[in-house]
Amino acid sequence: GDNVDALLPIMNQITNSGTGADNGDISDIQDLLPPEALNPQSGTSRHRPVSEQVLNGLKRTVLTRQSAELFEAHLCLYQPRGFTDLSPSMGGERIRLNAVPGEMQYKEQKKSHPKTAALVICFPRTTKGGLSPETLAEIANLQLHRIQFVAYVERGDGITFVQKALACQRAGQVDNTDVSLCIGVVVGNTTTGGNEIWPYTMQDNRNEAQKFGLKVPVVMIRRDDGTKLVKFAAESATTADQQYTPCQIKIDSKEAHTCPVCTDSYEPGATIIRLPSCGHVFHEYCATAWLSKHNTCPYCRKELPTDDEEYERERRRRETSEANAGEASTSGASHFYG
Repeated sequence: GDNVDALLPIMNQITNSGTGADNGDISDIQDLLPPEALNPQSGTSRHRPVSEQVLNGLKRTVLTRQSAELFEAHLCLYQPRGFTDLSPSMGGERIRLNAVPGEMQYKEQKKSHPKTAALVICFPRTTKGGLSPETLAEIANLQLHRIQFVAYVERGDGITFVQKALACQRAGQVDNTDVSLCIGVVVGNTTTGGNEIWPYTMQDNRNEAQKFGLKVPVVMIRRDDGTKLVKFAAESATTADQQYTPCQIKIDSKEAHTCPVCTDSYEPGATIIRLPSCGHVFHEYCATAWLSKHNTCPYCRKELPTDDEEYERERRRRETSEANAGEASTSGASHFYG
């Protein structure tokens, strides 16, 4: 509608001036068209900036060599195997889950080949009050067979991520040494009501990792993936006694990880913004330059709030209609809209 109206006088101008009439050359038309007519994503000629309050409130993050944004992680689960099975073959990969590395290691992690370990589902899940006797007995059995393990815990109960990881690291500590058979901790994201905010980056704001000597990598998986992991482990445990679920935590540097706006790579020292409405990441300058004129993500066009009251009423009406039709997104829009 708006774009067609904008084009009509220009097409009349082209017709009257005879531009391109003789040889079919339309190279000059681009100079006559308004920017919104050349933008296939534009549904209207009226651009709306993001709400000033939202724009100013977007979290800015300065990248370091340990920043989660520079890495990608996966958790792989394999077919159950017996304690005495020493064959190098792991069998088929059964489940592969995406994960986000925590920003809590006090020293730079050296890239190494992922190690295979037993998956231990900790109780209580949040480690509040310490690990249960049953969990400690399971870990002791793994120690008896010199089998390393990866612990699964869950977010919550006022226990910091580092404290959860330290409880698992200490539980796997070999007598009279500082060596632990715990080689990694997986944290399941949990929320009570509302949409899950994802991706979520775990941080160590109290600097506990350095104070208390955390050495193991920590990664987080989505809430639904945590449920899937626990279910798989429970099914594997019922197949036979003296078996465990092999798993691997794989953390690698992201390759060709660039800003969608400027296409430059993300480097340590750069300031980035992650849009909470969709999770897409941009350089701060690229994001603010776009959002000061448009209320959409530059990558996926997901809408953000504006200061236009009339438009906001229409947007809410449209979202309600989509939700009633079962088409509403669950990507975390409630963080903005409540």
